[in-house]
Amino acid sequence: MRLYTTAIVCCAAVWAGSVTQPDLGFRKAPVLKADGLVFRDLNKNGKLDPYEDWRLPVARRVADLIGLMTIEEKAGLMVHASLMGFTGPNGIVLDAPVRTGGRGPMINERPGVTPLDSPNPSELIRRRNVRWILVRPNVMEPPESTARFSNALQEMAEESRLGIPICFSSDPRHSPRAGPISGPRPQTPNISEWPEQIGLGAIGDADVVREFGRIAAQELRALGIQATLSPMADTVTEPRWNRISGTFGEDATLNALLTKAYIEGFQGTRLVATSVMTVTKHFPGDGPVKDGFDPHNEYGKWQVYPGNNLAYHLIPFEAAFEAGTGAIMPGYAIPVGIDTVGMSFSNKIVTGMLRERYHFDGLIVTDWLRNMPWGVESLSEKERQRKMLDAGVDQIGGDNDPKYILELVREGTVPESRLNESARRILTPMFELGLFENPYVDPDHTKSVVAKKVFREAGERAQRESIVLLKNSSNLLPLSAKRTLYVEGFEKSAAEQYGTVVSDPKQASVAIIKVNAPYAVHQGGGGFFRGAHEGTLAYAGAENAHELDAIEKLAASGTPTIVYMYLDRPAVLTEFIDQVAAVLVHFNSDDRALLDIAFGRSELRGKLPFDLPRDMASVLKQKEDVPYDLDKPLFRQGFGLRYAAARASQ
Repeated sequence: MRLYTTAIVCCAAVWAGSVTQPDLGFRKAPVLKADGLVFRDLNKNGKLDPYEDWRLPVARRVADLIGLMTIEEKAGLMVHASLMGFTGPNGIVLDAPVRTGGRGPMINERPGVTPLDSPNPSELIRRRNVRWILVRPNVMEPPESTARFSNALQEMAEESRLGIPICFSSDPRHSPRAGPISGPRPQTPNISEWPEQIGLGAIGDADVVREFGRIAAQELRALGIQATLSPMADTVTEPRWNRISGTFGEDATLNALLTKAYIEGFQGTRLVATSVMTVTKHFPGDGPVKDGFDPHNEYGKWQVYPGNNLAYHLIPFEAAFEAGTGAIMPGYAIPVGIDTVGMSFSNKIVTGMLRERYHFDGLIVTDWLRNMPWGVESLSEKERQRKMLDAGVDQIGGDNDPKYILELVREGTVPESRLNESARRILTPMFELGLFENPYVDPDHTKSVVAKKVFREAGERAQRESIVLLKNSSNLLPLSAKRTLYVEGFEKSAAEQYGTVVSDPKQASVAIIKVNAPYAVHQGGGGFFRGAHEGTLAYAGAENAHELDAIEKLAASGTPTIVYMYLDRPAVLTEFIDQVAAVLVHFNSDDRALLDIAFGRSELRGKLPFDLPRDMASVLKQKEDVPYDLDKPLFRQGFGLRYAAARASQ
């Protein structure tokens, strides 16, 4: 058996009866030997405490650790902080945040958003005892730098009094567009790239979703990330909602099947040292938002049930409970007719439904609520946090300081036993994920695993399989090779791999244009999702009405025109569909994937994950909580053409 005092400790498996020695990782804590086995002395007291003994049941280890913790350490577990901009060259930890090329403005730079205290990592970990941290992706950052950064923060945690490790979380980061940047992207992506979750819904195959989860989990664990703030088990019953791209679609039964597969892919049958814990959201379903406005913003803070159809939205969450999701994130709207406060402030939602009705005993973490105090606007921040604790949540998402929780305990408003209750739910998955044995990752391993060829190929295949063909006049598609092409919206270098690109559509044998689904942008002040695509689903009056002009201009040229639309929400296609030869929709596929489908280099498989309306009048009449209630939709959920058997010669 070999022990290394670098970032990773690799212990060859040894046997003591039926006990297998796990790999250990340490930098600051000494090791202990007992019964021919090795343990981390996390509290550096020279003896093997129960919480350090990996042979014991998790419940006993958790109970022992809670008995050793101060209220400051317990409170630190109960905030789920955000950290961005502190990664320097080669993964070094910076003392002050800097803007990176990965995610645009940091939260304290967003218009209309109250700045949050952004302590440096040392303050967060050493003084505030925070142990759950959301980290953001940077498309320019090599994977091994992320690994070194997470290792450095784990080292800070290890040298603390009890050596409690960090659980790093991430929002979904496998989309081709995750992290817009200035200038060209790296030639090779720094993580495998898949369609958005709605694209997985368009494929509709549990095996594909499960494969995605397994691959994504390997990549995240190699980066030092152990939890994902996903999947969205929300069901699309309001077609104007701006978060549809993060869901599986309109069919709650299919959503349940895919949600279960997603969790199984990330977690396995139970949480182990190779799992990534899922935080399924947003219970009890964030789809039925009033008038389609997202409740991240004050003007859209209500969730409504005019069709009395809450039960439909619960179906995917019931599948998540069956799959054993490690955590649940409640919604953030006011559920009209159920309560008068946002869901994470609601005892009826958190305790009444999650704990009592569904007997969920896992971790409940709120959304990032500092700027979403719906129904409790008149309360102070401390009073809001008390209301969340009274409702039954375990962690407050997006907060970087446990000071209010500490004040509530010290003044006797919240008993320490309440902290113990949440600490049990928070620490249990940390032990199950193997963090108390080895929170470190090997940067060389990271480099060999993240975005490796077989993973990239699987993501690229899914991008192609998610594309949906809606119209194909005279079997124009698939295109034959060596065409003269006119393209708009595509990278010219990509299009040149498929034919001769010309600058005048009248000189081309076919024109291909890539556009976005119509959208409006809210004009009334700031908001969390400022600039979000919402409102109209038709180009008339839309922010991007010029894209309809471009389509019509091409169609009028006389050249057969193919329209590719990025469908982040349903769209009204009747404004142009009769004027063009072919229409395909995608859910964040790159140019190569789109052109491969157009030229028949990949087979069509995708089906619409939701209905497409015929006009806006039908959208305005539908009920927010009821699926499939558009009047005479143009295309139904599940529609998708295939190429004719007699394919064009290649």
